Amino acid sequence: MQAVHDRSDGRLSIAVDAAPAALEDVSVEVGTRRVRISIDAGDDQHERTVVSPLPIGDDRSAVYHNGILTVTLETEAERLSRR
Repeated sequence: MQAVHDRSDGRLSIAVDAAPAALEDVSVEVGTRRVRISIDAGDDQHERTVVSPLPIGDDRSAVYHNGILTVTLETEAERLSRR
């Protein structure tokens, strides 16, 4: 697994070699700052969590092609609270 955050583009990209798992064996859960990727292919089970350095926005996609899962997420700049 490789995760790269590009602050200038506001994107978090995650690539996972999930082969030989089938699409239905792969799940992605996205929270406000965490991404959990699970692969459950019978006896072969894996789970990883990636923590984003910035809050995750609404623009997101996941593509599974030839055993490679690519997840791309928008990140949002943190707002400073003034008191």
